Amino acid sequence: METELLRCVQDAELVFIGIGSGMQVKLQQLKEIPNFSEKLSLLETEPNREWLIPFLIKYYLDSRYHPEIVGAYKKLESLLAGKNYFIVSLSTDDLIGQMDFKKDRIALPCGTYQKLQCDNNCQGKIFDIEEDFWKSVCEWIEGKRKLTEIEEPKCPDCGAPLVMNQYGQSSYNENGYLENWNLYRKWLQGTVNRRLCIVELGVGMEFPSIIRWPLEKVCFYNQKSSFFRIHESLYQISEEIRERGVPVKENPIDFLNKISLDSLVESSEGPEVKDGF
Repeated sequence: METELLRCVQDAELVFIGIGSGMQVKLQQLKEIPNFSEKLSLLETEPNREWLIPFLIKYYLDSRYHPEIVGAYKKLESLLAGKNYFIVSLSTDDLIGQMDFKKDRIALPCGTYQKLQCDNNCQGKIFDIEEDFWKSVCEWIEGKRKLTEIEEPKCPDCGAPLVMNQYGQSSYNENGYLENWNLYRKWLQGTVNRRLCIVELGVGMEFPSIIRWPLEKVCFYNQKSSFFRIHESLYQISEEIRERGVPVKENPIDFLNKISLDSLVESSEGPEVKDGF
């Protein structure tokens, strides 16, 4: 299957990558990191400190703590080298943002741990995490600062708490991803009647209207497309695209990590595809 995927990507004019929860860091994995569970328990029991939990998670969503997933992403980087690609990821663990993918070729419709929004979404604004605040959080986690010295960030417009710009907030602000989402829609329009390789990595039935169903439709109408669905359990290909679909019953992280770098070098010897929609 790895060789077949390499050949498909090599021959494709455009490559779409859809990433689901099968590629995401799980809470249980974080709990296996020394000190994380201790800090988490403290915040869960300390009065009025639950708001810090997402920032604790952000600290430990660092590439150094997750070598297997990072290794899979590095294989994906090599696989896409020189290709005209777009990535839509439902993952919010931000590991993809720590890689060397082109930033304007990644859409994150579920948000990230990199931006904040007003809990009331009063002005529809997106905020960067202030450097001094983040430094204080890191120093507390590393034992260099007291918990009581960290102040909760507030919205400058209404004074409400600033929270992670992620799906699941009481009023999710979609402005955080819409610019790249519009780029993706423009890119997708340019795939019509062109050799398109569609690859789903761990995309299950969470938000199927974002990746799973639309890309099945794209494959159905584009007779020059190919479709790889890599998932541990939800790997099945619909009957309508079965002739051009390849179901792979496997963990996507394991699948990517098995790809031979030598094969990647051989498969990327063709001319580089220039950027453009």
